[in-house]
This record gives sequence, C-alpha cells and structure tokens, in this order.
Amino acid sequence: MTETAASKRRRSYSLSAVDRAVAVLEAVATSQGRRLAEVARAADLNEATTLRYLSSLESHDLIERDDSARTYSLGLRLYRLGQQAIGLRDVRKIALSHMERLHEQFEETVNLAQWRGDKLIVIDVLESQRSIRRGASIGDIDFWHASALGKSLLAAADTDDARALLARIEKPRFTEHTLVQVDEILASLPRIASCGYAIDDEEYERGLRCAAAAVRDRSGHPVYAISISGVAARMSLRVTERAGKAVADAASAISTALGYLPEEVPLEDAQNDQEESGRDRPI
Repeated sequence: MTETAASKRRRSYSLSAVDRAVAVLEAVATSQGRRLAEVARAADLNEATTLRYLSSLESHDLIERDDSARTYSLGLRLYRLGQQAIGLRDVRKIALSHMERLHEQFEETVNLAQWRGDKLIVIDVLESQRSIRRGASIGDIDFWHASALGKSLLAAADTDDARALLARIEKPRFTEHTLVQVDEILASLPRIASCGYAIDDEEYERGLRCAAAAVRDRSGHPVYAISISGVAARMSLRVTERAGKAVADAASAISTALGYLPEEVPLEDAQNDQEESGRDRPI
C-alpha cells in the first residue's frame, strides 16, 4: 500500500515529537533542577514548546516540578523503567559479542561462568576450533581455588566473604602449582585485583593456561566471570597476559551493559538492589 502524503506528515510529526521529548529529558538530566528557560536553551526549543513537553512528561511522572523553586528534574518513573530494562537483560546475550571477539582474536576456548551459592557454574562456551583444545561444557562446575574464573571472582569479592567461601569448599591439589591453603590463596588475590585479571598457570591441569576477569552486576557484586583457556604450548605466559588484558576489557564492558556504574553505585550501598534483582547473593 502506498503511503499517503497525510500519513507521511503524521509520521514525520510523530518522530519530531519523540525527538523533542528526548531533547527535553536530556536537557533536564544535566542538572539537579533546571528552570524553564535553561531547559529550552539546552533543548534548542522555544519556551512555549518546551513548557508543553515538560507538562506532558510531568503528567506521566517522567518529569518532576518543584513549584517553590520553579525548576524541573527527572521523575522517579524513569528510574523504575531503567531498572526494569536492566533486570530483563540476559548476561549471555550481552556477553556473546564480546566472547565472539575474544574467540576470533585468540582462537582459543572462551567461557562464561556464574557464581551461584558456593558453586561456580559454566553457563556459556565458545570452543576453540583447533585440533588440540581443552574446552568446558555448559553446566560444568569449576574450582574456585584452581581456576582463573574462580580466582578472578574471589579477588573482586569482599575479603571476608572470600575467606568464608574458601573455608567451606574442598580444595584438592591438582598439580604442583595448585594453591590449597586458604591464606596462600588469599595472599594471591590483591595482585589479581590490581591488574584486573587472574591467570591459571597449569594449576588445574598440566599443559593448560587460562586468563579470566570478573563481571559485576548492576549492584556491583562480582557474579560472573569470562575467560580464555588453551594449551600451554600455544598460550605462552606472554600470550596469557595479553588474553588477561583482553578479558578484563570485555568484563568491564559487560559489567557496564548490565548496569554497573562504579562512580554512582557503591558496592556497600547496593544490597537492596541485589535483593530486588531476583538473584541470590554470591555468598
């Protein structure tokens, strides 16, 4: 069906109205409270038009007006909508593009794991296509003390929580490189936290190296981790360190996409957000 001139005009007006509403919201968002003239200038609209949009947005609780100061600020409904949008995000979908880039760059296995209770569970895997590889499977349980995934999460967690978890779980010695004493493991965590990624240098399995970084949810808790793993013959320590920096960058981007804003959401103030998200706290 051919679009009529009238429908084209209506569609153009509708788009223009949305654009103006967004411009007004963004203008208000730049300050705790702005007067009409300030909003109009920032949105590049005249005051009469700006007032119409502000009044309409206020009727939907998207804008709040302070009558005494005659200023406008963002409404709480915007916050609620934003929190709902974040809560509906699937970490696997968000992480997939980052996992694919790491997979293409290093041609090794890329894993995504989740902290659930006392368990570290692999929830997604992109396997290396090389002939010799060591890949995990979705649903596998990883070891906290001997895996890069586990150590990256422990390093990002509160020290007391990490100590309590390590005291509860079994810590078998897999190779001569495996740390099994709680104090030894804890002593290795500050360096991991400082550089932003953990390395498993044949600690879980001889001939295997891995680099991983923790991913934080919107309340700041380290709930996920992403890793690159491969045989030591291909993943020299230099390559593993490059992989570590790459997974740290990917983890940061995924954390941001999940709603983590470190400068605005301190970890210690976010317990209520964690409870409302529907996920159990890691520890």
